[in-house]
Order: sequence, then C-alpha cells, then structure tokens
Amino acid sequence: MRSYIPKKLVLGMFPVVLALFGFLGFRHADAQSVVLTVRGGAPRVTFRTEQGAYTVSLWQDAESGEGYFFLPAFAGQHKILLGDIGAGSLRIDGKLLNRGDAFTWEEGRAYEMQITDEAYETRAYRVIFMKSENIPAVFIDTASGSTEHLDEDKEYEETGTICVVEANGNTEYQGALERISGRGNSTWNYRKKPYAIKLTEKYPLCGLDKGDKWCLLALWCEGSKMNNKVAMDLAEELEIAYSPQGVWVDLYLNGNYTGNYMLAESVSVGEGRVEIADLEKENWKYNKDIDAADTYEEEDSKGYLIENGQDISGGYLIEKDHPLYYEVEKAGFVTPDGYQFTVKAPQHASGEQVRYIQDFVENIEGLMRDGKPEVWRYLDMESFVKRFLLDEISLDIDAGLTSMYFYKEKGEDILYSGPAWDYDNTFGNGTDGAECTVLESCDDDSDKLDWYVRAYTFPEVRERITEEYAALLPFFRELLDERIDAYAQEISASVQMNNIRWAGEYAKDDPEGKYADYEANVRYLKFYIAKRLDWLCERWDVPQEDTDFYHARWG
Repeated sequence: MRSYIPKKLVLGMFPVVLALFGFLGFRHADAQSVVLTVRGGAPRVTFRTEQGAYTVSLWQDAESGEGYFFLPAFAGQHKILLGDIGAGSLRIDGKLLNRGDAFTWEEGRAYEMQITDEAYETRAYRVIFMKSENIPAVFIDTASGSTEHLDEDKEYEETGTICVVEANGNTEYQGALERISGRGNSTWNYRKKPYAIKLTEKYPLCGLDKGDKWCLLALWCEGSKMNNKVAMDLAEELEIAYSPQGVWVDLYLNGNYTGNYMLAESVSVGEGRVEIADLEKENWKYNKDIDAADTYEEEDSKGYLIENGQDISGGYLIEKDHPLYYEVEKAGFVTPDGYQFTVKAPQHASGEQVRYIQDFVENIEGLMRDGKPEVWRYLDMESFVKRFLLDEISLDIDAGLTSMYFYKEKGEDILYSGPAWDYDNTFGNGTDGAECTVLESCDDDSDKLDWYVRAYTFPEVRERITEEYAALLPFFRELLDERIDAYAQEISASVQMNNIRWAGEYAKDDPEGKYADYEANVRYLKFYIAKRLDWLCERWDVPQEDTDFYHARWG
C-alpha cells in the first residue's frame, strides 16, 4: 500500500486525540502502546502512535453482559498499561493495579475487572480483548458526539472529523468532515448502517483514487464480506470504466467499534470518479442559489426549475432505479415501457436537461424493443456486454432493478453501461442455486429493465459475450486458487470482531446466504463461483483447460 502524507494535518480537533503524552499519565510507554484508563466508572483503552492517540470504549453484549475491547490492527502487542483511573482503584482477576503497571492479555480469555470509585462503589466487568490485523482503522467523530440522529434517517447529516490509521500505525489522513450521512436503500434498513462521507479536500484514502466523496459499505448481507470486493475485482478485470474500488477497514464511530466495513470510492462525477463533463458546475454558473431552487414533477419526468447553458449534451450519470426509490428522488424520468431512471448528475438537473437525456434513453428503448441493430449506434455494445457478464457471472438479483448506472459524455451520441456498483446480493446470496441466468430474473420481474433479454437476441452480442467470458477464465482460476484465500486471511481477525459485535442482530434480521462460521462462508463463495463457472462454460460452449472448475478443486 502506498503511503500518503496529507498537506494539512488538522490537529487538536479530535475528541479521540489526546493532545499530550503527559495526559496519558505515563512517560515510559512504547510507540503504538495500549493504555487502559477509567472514566465515569467505565474502562476504556487509548492507542498511542507517533502521530496521535485514539480512544475506544468498552462494548457490552446486552444479553450475556460480557464486555469487549475491539482493538485496531495498529494497537501493537498484547501489553496493556494502566493510565489514569481517577481517585478509585482497579483490579483485574483480583490483582490490584496501580498507574504505570502493565499486564498482558491472552486470546480467548475473559478477565474479571473490578473498578471502585472514590465513593467506594464497585462496578464489575467481564472483559475480553480482541485485536484486528492487516487493515486500516477509520476513526470518525460526529459534531454531536453520537450517531443516534444520523441513524434515524439517511437524509440527516452532520459535520465531524476523520482520521485514517494504517495497520502499521501511520496516520495516513487526518482532517475535518464536511458531512457524514446515511446511504443505501435496502441496506439502510439493517442495524449496522452504511454511511457516505465527504472530506473538505480531495485525497487518495488508503491508496484509492483521489476524491472527496466516499462510501462506507456495511457488508451486512455478505457472509464472506467479499461479494462486493470480488465484483469490484471482476469489474476491474473487465475494464468497466470508472467502476469504484474499495478496501476493508475497521470503523470506529465516536470511540465505539462499529465493525468491518469497506471504504469505497463513490459513484459520482469528477476526477478519479466518473470522468465526464460536469454539468452540475455549469448549472451553478446560471443559478447562484441552486440549492434553494424549486422543483417540478410531471407524469413522466421531474427536475429543477433552473436555467441551463446552451450545450446540454452531457455529461449525464443516470441510474435505472426501483420504483420505490425513484419516488424520493428529485430528478428523473419514466420511459414508455414503464422504467424509472434517476438523474444522478447533474444533481440539479433542469427540465430541459431531464427531457434531453430522457429522449436519448427512450430512443434506445424503442430500438431495443423493435430488435433493430441501429441501437448499437447509441448504446455502447462493449461496455454493455461487459456489464452483462459481471451481472450474469455474479448472478446479481438486483440486475436491471436498481443500482444499474449509465453515463453519457458531452458531445457524444453514445450511452455507456456502468460504472458497476452494489453487489451484495450476488454469488448465491438471495438465490437458490448456481444454475440459472440473470435473463430469467429480468424476464420475470416487470420492474426490471429488459435490455439484457432483448440484447441477447442479437447474434453479435452473444458472440461478444462468449469471447469476453473465455478470456476471463484465467482470472477466475487465480481468484479461486489464491486471491479469495488471501483476502480471507487478510480480514479474518476483523471479521471475528465484527461478527461478535453484531451476532445478536444477525440472528434477529436473518439475512440470507450466511453461515455461523466465517470459514464456511468463504468456502461457500468459492464453491458457488466454481459451480457457476462450470454451468456457464457448458451453456456458452466455452472449453476449459484440463478439467472443470468444481472437480479440479473439490471433485
């Protein structure tokens, strides 16, 4: 991983950053040490690095009463130093510890912790220490010091601060957050919330492309925590333009461990994202108070009552959306076949701009409906085939329903398929088996865009599909033999912490495609991909080297 040093370090603004080493109550601590302190009768731990310090609260299971300290990967070894405990006393397994004392915790062991305050009131805790490995930690503190308001509605937002610390303890980025808010559609309904964040400056977090808009994916429905990652890797292998990439992180919100997340680049227009003409900037030139602009809504379109420039040919970023999600969007249109598209960029789309992209899409829809080859003059076949392959191989149950993006560049009469996004309901999650096709799924649901089904009738499209698929087979051999296992090793410690943190909630919500054992989820992912590849090879008459994917590994 490349190491980046930000131009500006915003110091002294983090509640989690303890400004001076003396405040920790000791001088002989090593770098990346862990310090146990007491506040309000409750224990907490502080991790010191060369650039700062970060405090995490004890999490207690509501049913068992057991407390957990979920430590980030950079926390150093298992040595714990005792810091400031106020006027009271602290005993661990009956042994009285004084400021500056140290003890070493062991994996899987529960410690009986007794804290007595100055009034001689004693609180007892049963504490287990767990530590992540290999991945960065993201510390976010909201302005209110809580996420209670944020978690009520994904439209709510707050300012805050953010700090990203690499696994080796290096503080990669530290600064203010312009905003943090909820995100997602169906994923927003789970207890472990996904979030969107906006930095005050563009920055290449964790070695990803530079940007100021980022997503924190909760990976709730992914038993292996790899569905989105594998899909992102496949999109990159297929060279689907502008498709986001992501890295796993441990997320701490206001000092509370929130779980294993994927920090991902956002689907948005801009450098390092979808690099097309920015019509939103153009609209701002003609509408100084654009955020206060009125909106309009007609039977088949909606948008903003604003002025626009003369050239409205692009760029546009649109999403085929679910009818329920379309209802809350401010700009979009409905085609004659009844499909809803939201206009994601420009964010404040004028009525003229909405009608322009609407007419362009409806022309494609009509040509596709009539089976006319002229459709490929306006819909890019290469990107369309590659996106189809990604959706088909992963068997994305949301394909054609929501999170299906298209973009159009300024001055071009071509609509491109992509970027790829939202692949939690894939690779067996939400489906009964590996031997079915996304075409059947699209054909059975009237809300799903039928372009895949209609495009599949073109012989040249089927030919391109098989050619592209055959070229992918070496990628999948490496994926099944090496990459998935390497990913599992990379994040297994983090996933163990995550699954304890959310175990009770998983049981309540009962998401599909999840085993109790993490390794079983990883094995299932590999098994499912292998079975699906064998079935697709047979369906498309694509020969394999030596033997099929499944029997070569498990037969």
